[in-house]
Amino acid sequence: MARKPRKQKTRNTGTVGDEPIVETSSIPRPAVLIILAIVLLILGLTVGVVIDVASRPEPAVLRDTASAQRSARPSRNVPPPRIEAPRAPSIFDRPEATVSETGEDAVGKVAPAIPVLSPLALNAAPVDVPSDWPVIAIVIDDMGLDKRRTGKVLALPGPLTVSYLTYADDLNAQAQRAIDAGHEVMAHIPMEPMGTADPGPGALMSDGSPADLREQLDKYLNGWTGYVGINNHMGSKLTSDRTAMDVVMMELKSRGLMWLDSRTDSSTVGETAAGAVGVPHIGRDVFLDNEDDEQAIALQLAKVESIARREGFAVAIGHPRDATLTALAKWMATLSEKGLALVPVTEALRRRSERRG
Repeated sequence: MARKPRKQKTRNTGTVGDEPIVETSSIPRPAVLIILAIVLLILGLTVGVVIDVASRPEPAVLRDTASAQRSARPSRNVPPPRIEAPRAPSIFDRPEATVSETGEDAVGKVAPAIPVLSPLALNAAPVDVPSDWPVIAIVIDDMGLDKRRTGKVLALPGPLTVSYLTYADDLNAQAQRAIDAGHEVMAHIPMEPMGTADPGPGALMSDGSPADLREQLDKYLNGWTGYVGINNHMGSKLTSDRTAMDVVMMELKSRGLMWLDSRTDSSTVGETAAGAVGVPHIGRDVFLDNEDDEQAIALQLAKVESIARREGFAVAIGHPRDATLTALAKWMATLSEKGLALVPVTEALRRRSERRG
């Protein structure tokens, strides 16, 4: 009698309908379910985060503001467009702001404010001196014609303020060399003197019409950049003419520039006219080299020190002459031990504003 084949035994743990449930794993069923639930939870959270990040729009205001700030970042030798404002921008102000975005895309958004710096603020040389030290600004006029002496001035360890005659050649390149050497730049504008002295080509004349004065200033100022303001070359007659100086100051106001009065004559009304329309201004305290002699210049520098200690600041004007440069080099080496600081004229202007309001 043949044997019947043995049936393979299968362990049943339950039934679903008529189907037996076969246990094929050693992991308990509750543990499998827990692991599966954790995996699904992690997967769901990950998908949710990815969808949220991908669908979140970039804030238009922040994006536009960042773009505006990148495009508005100033370069010291690239002035902004001509500024029309109720008063002259000043280095003491926070940057002026204008709204640059208009149109349908800007509806319902806060348009970003783009800073607009005046050339006075943009081109001012940096300053790092103790706040309680008296400061002295040395302005060297008549720069740009004598290239050898101009180079010797720039080699001095400033910061100096160097004022270039506006009929000199290659002013952009000359101004850039001064800025690269750490000095501050001004435009030295020829103006009509009393008497028969020649102020140079294209000088501002008191018998010129307002349109003539503005046209000549445009010629002198539009062809180059990097300066913080102007001061007068000669000009004893023009600076005593209030009508003419009002025209000059309105032009400086519209351009965001300062006025340094060389005070070539006691009858000047330059600072009065500047103050009347809100142009930042300061005047010369001492001429260094009316006598072209090193010892005489050293005595004038001592006067400058005395004024600086009394007022907190002082402004002296000299010229690119050998005796002046020799005296300045010796004097500069003594300043630190005297507790005095050499600064650009814009810092003296700031100190003046703080002291006098």
